[in-house]
Amino acid sequence: VYHIDHDGRQQGVVLSEMQDFAYKEESARTLSLEQMLYQPSSTYAWAHGGLPQSIETLTRNEVIDYHKLFYNYNNATLILVGAFDEHPAPIFDALAKIDDDICASAPLLKRPMPPLRAKKEKRRADLVFASANSLTGSMGFAWEGPAIEDTEEQTALEMLFDYLVTDPESPLRKRFTNRPVPIAGDIKLGLRGYFPTMIELSFTEVPFSSYVSHAAAAAAASSPTKRRDVYSSSSYPSPTDTFGPLDLAKLHDDTNSLFASNYYRKQLISTLTYIIDHWLPDHWSHFCSYMAKRVDELEGVFAKNTFDDKHAKSILQMLARDAVAYHYSPGSAELPQPDFSAHKTQFSTRRQLINEKTHEYWQSIMQKWLLNSQMVHLAMIPDPKMCIQIEAERNLAQRNRIERMSPEELASMQKRVSEAIASTKICIPREVLAQFPPIPDISKVQIPQATGHSFALSGADHTPSPFGTGRMLAVSSSEKGRFQISLPLAGLPSNLRPYLPLFAKLLSSSTGLIIPRCLAGNLGQGLGLPIAKPTEMPFLYLNNEQVDKTLSDAFEEYSAFIGEHTNRNCTGHWPVEVLTLFGQIPADGLQKAFALLALKLLFGDFGVDAIYKTAVKEKKLLQSKKGTPSSLLIDTFQWIRTPGSLDAQTLAAADANEMALGSAKPVSMSAWSTSETFGRTLNLYYQSSFIDSVTAALDAAIAGDEPAAGQTGRIGDCIMRIRAHFAHCIAGSGLIHVAWPKPMASDSAKAAVTALASDWSVFAEIWRQNHQLSVVIPDSPPLDTTVHYRINTITDAPPRKKRRGTMEMAAKGAARALSASSRLAGREFVKLAEPLGIHIALSSLHTSYVGIQIPLNIQERPLDTSTVSVEKQLESLPAIDYYSLCVMTIILNRSEGLLKNAIRSRGHAYGLGMHPKCEDGHLSVYISHAVDPIKAMEAVWEIMEYLATDEGWNESIDDFQLNSARSTFLFRAYNGFPQSMASEDAYSLLCGFSGIEQSLLWMRKHIESITTSSLRRAFNRCLLPLVSRDKSVPMLYIIATPASYAEPAGKFVGKLNENPYGIGFKPMQFSVLDPLITI
Repeated sequence: VYHIDHDGRQQGVVLSEMQDFAYKEESARTLSLEQMLYQPSSTYAWAHGGLPQSIETLTRNEVIDYHKLFYNYNNATLILVGAFDEHPAPIFDALAKIDDDICASAPLLKRPMPPLRAKKEKRRADLVFASANSLTGSMGFAWEGPAIEDTEEQTALEMLFDYLVTDPESPLRKRFTNRPVPIAGDIKLGLRGYFPTMIELSFTEVPFSSYVSHAAAAAAASSPTKRRDVYSSSSYPSPTDTFGPLDLAKLHDDTNSLFASNYYRKQLISTLTYIIDHWLPDHWSHFCSYMAKRVDELEGVFAKNTFDDKHAKSILQMLARDAVAYHYSPGSAELPQPDFSAHKTQFSTRRQLINEKTHEYWQSIMQKWLLNSQMVHLAMIPDPKMCIQIEAERNLAQRNRIERMSPEELASMQKRVSEAIASTKICIPREVLAQFPPIPDISKVQIPQATGHSFALSGADHTPSPFGTGRMLAVSSSEKGRFQISLPLAGLPSNLRPYLPLFAKLLSSSTGLIIPRCLAGNLGQGLGLPIAKPTEMPFLYLNNEQVDKTLSDAFEEYSAFIGEHTNRNCTGHWPVEVLTLFGQIPADGLQKAFALLALKLLFGDFGVDAIYKTAVKEKKLLQSKKGTPSSLLIDTFQWIRTPGSLDAQTLAAADANEMALGSAKPVSMSAWSTSETFGRTLNLYYQSSFIDSVTAALDAAIAGDEPAAGQTGRIGDCIMRIRAHFAHCIAGSGLIHVAWPKPMASDSAKAAVTALASDWSVFAEIWRQNHQLSVVIPDSPPLDTTVHYRINTITDAPPRKKRRGTMEMAAKGAARALSASSRLAGREFVKLAEPLGIHIALSSLHTSYVGIQIPLNIQERPLDTSTVSVEKQLESLPAIDYYSLCVMTIILNRSEGLLKNAIRSRGHAYGLGMHPKCEDGHLSVYISHAVDPIKAMEAVWEIMEYLATDEGWNESIDDFQLNSARSTFLFRAYNGFPQSMASEDAYSLLCGFSGIEQSLLWMRKHIESITTSSLRRAFNRCLLPLVSRDKSVPMLYIIATPASYAEPAGKFVGKLNENPYGIGFKPMQFSVLDPLITI
């Protein structure tokens, strides 16, 4: 929990975790709102994990006594949500065997308490928080909600909040976020199941201009002529009363005054008043249709037991409120067990609210809980200097502790800490393990069922196209249709690669359409676009609101991203070289939805205004990612392991002083475009600097800078050339993948998929006719000589009848050569001569983070299936080492496992994880919230050395651990079906399987064949190199620490270099990794 080491530094896992909690903007905002709303006697006014200043005062006995009192079976409520029998008696029988008196004993704690009323003395407060970003803060509002037993009003508020936050057309979104000049980046509005309940509304990324303007605005707002002491809804007229009929998205705001006392509160109350008085009655049909759609969705997934983690947690939260009422509400105090009769009927309650309640009801509950109830308001003000101040206070306190203690006291303290660490080793006796419920037999776990058809695609008259394969998958347990279109990027000039993420964001942003007249006449009625009769104008323009309305009618969800899988489209994953269009649609309208996305790609209005808005939004997102330590570690791995400027070889050869001084040379755009690989240009560091350059150029051009106008034209030209690449693409290796809720006959499925390819060919041909651009000839050759996917289970298309030009033949030949390459050969990394360690000190960190990258060269997927079938390869279990490593890491990653016990129980760090990443070519080890990163690494090395011995292995790894980990692996693999089945099936095709059925069989066969011997082989091959002393394994270590670790200069790095494995550590400025890019 907490202790002080021999250097006087505060340590402890709980302390480390709660330090992050105390200084994190979101958690600090919520806790402050709870303290403003609830009285100090309420437990809701305190952080459940304890604040750092409180943890420092605790004794070990106090923690033990508290744990015994509250953390026991008799104080727990068990709620099961999932695919259980109607009466899941075996589950309760198994629990009874562990502790027979769980059900026999009365609950230890049942303390009914009176409702806690909101505090009245302070309804508006400012809270300064540590933030590296001084440009945005946040706003928080809270109200006391309905009683815990009031199911109807709780459910109604949840439905209302879901509409206000989730629907992009909701008035709250249009007023604060979805507008030309947003005054918030995002909105969160929810109901916490407290006693009584709490309504919390937060606006994040609120523009904060400066302390000077904030102080001036606050002073003006608090002057006697403007300040009001009574905050009632009548104080703030609604926007309509003030301005008349209006568009919420076009209201003007004084962005310099957003943090002034009462300004933001006034905008919120006037907007809520407008919603009650005008929006709900005027948009009643839209409100009802949205509510009905959301209820249908929740009912559908629950009825078929196809809900994912999000839905399951929602249902748990619904039912947990009855448990809260059972423990604390006077009205439920005499019940022998929680009464779930109210909340378990909430599906019918939701339906009843939609069918029977008029807009007057919804107006009344908004008025009652959001306007008439007492509101508390908190403004979160960023302070970039606060991080430095906190670190200075820690250093001073550390020095004072050492100076106050005598040598005898220091020795005594060290002895107590050592004894406490030695006493925390977790070892579950064998007799206790024997009483555990049996681990499920994985051979009885059914593989998710799906059937599908595959087709070789070709356009009308065998016209060259980007698509080579079509797939129609029947997923009977789903109610939604999904499609995924993979467009090859092979042949795209390397200087256009940095623009790809921006182009993908434009596809999912709000933009208009510029449609050629020859195409417009045939589209209006079929696609639902508001197209008037054709005029003499060559092009027809539809604004973004018209397009968004049509897309929202056709899609439940759609997106575009670089890579093959939405879940894999995350920081640190090497992307497959495709642009993916994804859509979730109702059980009809496939061709309409596909056509709309294709039209947006080819004819979207991607002008300067759209590019600028999208780039600004992307810039904020990238900045927030760079502030996340996990992203920092992962992307640093990617950045310096990939060949290019400032890669690992350069850093290994660089002088330590040069690295610490950050003497990276400025790099021009032309140098990056011809020397950086595909994955490197999509890296967080490169993209962050690149988008900064784009927004800076556009900002300057908007301000009237003539040289910047040329850069703006270049940006727009690059976006147009990416579009031209897809319009001219003839690679023939792309994928059209459809997952449908109903089975289709082969002929019908083929017709449906072929129609999509034909639509694309028509649209692309019209684009080429209306844009005088030839096939895009790369002005610099593509650097990647392999495309990272292949599909070779489908027969080739018939010979082309149309004679092709030289450029077409060259592109087609290159694409065939690329698509035949192995995925495993498509990863390119710099080679290190020996292990390398890098230390980065950041003022924004409060605890340390460690990342270790171990080279990995094992097989995960089948090799070229055009020569040896998957079935034949499976006979020899070629990926057994990979799946054994996955199971082994599950064992090591467990909370009660050796690694986490060694690190957590000793107070070195909170989190640890191991993740095999074959396609990235390494095994990653991450340590988070470390209070002593050196000791945390030493604990990892200690466990690896221990497991390398026969005694350590036999003591730690047995059949129980193996079977439990295999079951966990399969649960994770199957979790999320059928929602993710479409994308998993598409990914299986890109890996060389015939479909997801074959991919799951491949995985299942390997998992069932794993033994403790194969686990040890995988351990010796992949994990034991961590403690190799001959420097033969070129591992990469990255340690990110608070800035204080860099002082005095060289001391911390000197300690790092005392390791017994010959790992050479160097200090480096974080800014060295940021490329300097000019457009």
